[in-house]
Amino acid sequence: MEVTVPDTLVLKIVEYDSDSGKPDTTLYLLYDKSIHRYVIRANRKGTSYISSLTYSFECESVYDLADFIQFVIDSSNNISYILYNYDNLPMTSNEITYDFLEEYDDISYEIAGYDNKVLKRESLLKHLRMLRNIFNYNN
Repeated sequence: MEVTVPDTLVLKIVEYDSDSGKPDTTLYLLYDKSIHRYVIRANRKGTSYISSLTYSFECESVYDLADFIQFVIDSSNNISYILYNYDNLPMTSNEITYDFLEEYDDISYEIAGYDNKVLKRESLLKHLRMLRNIFNYNN
């Protein structure tokens, strides 16, 4: 029997290339309360120069997380923020892959979405703190 977390907030950030308007990088961010760590599952779309690249990042500090996000997203590109409430995530974050999050990326899980935003550290930190502080206990 597969054990799932009842509800977990996941923040998706999509970076759009300023020249083509196409998605460049997609980040799924969540906070794993059991290990007290932020988790990123991400994908950088392939171009004529590079193939598509899926990667992960974990850290304890919201500031380290914001630094990493600001490093991988070009400040001249616009982004979209989408907040999801997944009800089917595996119990441990090690089992949550980019492919899993993308497969279940559905409007039925969407709480809010904001397009054509500029990545600003102050609002980014606010969004990241929200992930850490809003969760449902697994009874």
